Amino acid sequence: MKKLNSTTAILLDLDGVILNLEYDSKFWKFWLPETLALESRKSINVIKNELDLLMKKEESSLNWYDLNFWDELLGVDCLKIMKNQDEKCSFLEGSLEALKKISQLKNPKHILTNCDPRLILYKAETKDFLQFFDSYLCSMQLGFAKEQKEFWALASLNLKIDLGNSIFIDDNFKIVNSAAKAGVGQVYWINPGRHKVLSNGVKTYPSLKALIDTIL
Repeated sequence: MKKLNSTTAILLDLDGVILNLEYDSKFWKFWLPETLALESRKSINVIKNELDLLMKKEESSLNWYDLNFWDELLGVDCLKIMKNQDEKCSFLEGSLEALKKISQLKNPKHILTNCDPRLILYKAETKDFLQFFDSYLCSMQLGFAKEQKEFWALASLNLKIDLGNSIFIDDNFKIVNSAAKAGVGQVYWINPGRHKVLSNGVKTYPSLKALIDTIL
């Protein structure tokens, strides 16, 4: 593991690293289909099959993450559907503790996410994770998803960081590979089921807390 110095940029994904991804999963698997079924009078199973086809078509593209795209395509207000739920987003176990530990460092700290900017702000109303970072950067602000190589060059310019002297942490296999190919110095994959080093140098950890406890 390379030495962490005071200029190393710490770049974290949001959902699946800091926040519990189950919140987003419930939206796509339950709350959105239930709303569409009520409005269309189609069965839940028919709606879910239709959504699956649409989502597979847009997977890893910018549209997949853009709530405005789904609002227009489906004729709904995705953010309103989320706000109408009693359940709110939550921190993953140990992630808040890890963020507090990171916040003590003088290193530049940024969130890099595919999450819709409006949804980030709504989630931050419930769990104030933004207080631990200098800024957040959404893929929609750059016009490319994190899975795409163009994202990384633009992120480097936008944040004025050296990718080679950066740490990036994500829970998505395609994205950590994209970051490694883009030249990010240290790339970590949060995956509860694995604890190994991949062939491209990406290291896996079961949680953000486990990783931060190792680095710091």
